[in-house]
Amino acid sequence: MYVRSQFPVRIFEPCETYNSDIVIREGMVMNDLKNPINKGVAYQSNTSEFLLHVTDLASFYVKDGKEITVMRKGNTSADDISAFLAGTVMGAVLHQRCMLPLHACSVVYKGKCLVFAGVSGSGKSTLAAAFVKNGARLISDDISLIEFLDNKPFVRPSYPVMKVWKDSLKHLNISCEGLQKIRGELKKYYLPVTAFQDQKTLIDHVFILNIHNKGEVIARSLQGIHKFNQIKGHTYFFGSIRKTGLERNHFILAGKLANSIPVTLLLRPMSLFNTGNLIGTIENTVMDKWNE
Repeated sequence: MYVRSQFPVRIFEPCETYNSDIVIREGMVMNDLKNPINKGVAYQSNTSEFLLHVTDLASFYVKDGKEITVMRKGNTSADDISAFLAGTVMGAVLHQRCMLPLHACSVVYKGKCLVFAGVSGSGKSTLAAAFVKNGARLISDDISLIEFLDNKPFVRPSYPVMKVWKDSLKHLNISCEGLQKIRGELKKYYLPVTAFQDQKTLIDHVFILNIHNKGEVIARSLQGIHKFNQIKGHTYFFGSIRKTGLERNHFILAGKLANSIPVTLLLRPMSLFNTGNLIGTIENTVMDKWNE
């Protein structure tokens, strides 16, 4: 998709084109939607509109998956605005365009496309970065956009950049020196990735990353409704489309994905994040047929 923006969006790649799918402009943003269906602490939404107020930073209004209006507050930096445009706001755009965005990272490893879904803090970006260090190619970080071609699920490539916490960089023996902070005092950085998969890739396996109070990594294959529920639960910002006209489309796409590929729950110890053990579990226990 091509975006024309009055704001620089750090991880978007510049290009020369007169055509645009999405327009981002600066302007006035209302306090409330006229007909909100969903309301959260900072957002409101209905089938065609999404409104986000970030205290002391900016307000964002998304319309029909095509128009984004930004009203900055005070001296908000372009980096702060960029972080929300590439995250929450873009998630709303993708929903309005009737797509399936998962809260997940995706890589290609030994010829297999692996999708790692999980809530914030579950370690999906750290795991994906560890795979990249181990020879994988990044497809997407944080939001993995699923598309069906001939009823087969593909991941669309996003940007050759990952967003990684300082502690995770330390865990991976990567220095944060010279890396750009995502925003403000947040100890999270943009990590450029040269090993990038720049084409749509057929998904082989979805992993749901979670934690438990045991001492080992456990992999559990999910079946039936449990697969669907995990995909639904790890859809990016699913709460913004509840009870709207977008929810039915999401259920159809989530069901197609659940019926198309294996889904495995990957439980890691709460007290220890050992990426080597996780990679080993995926290779030896779950994905034991690399050469098929």
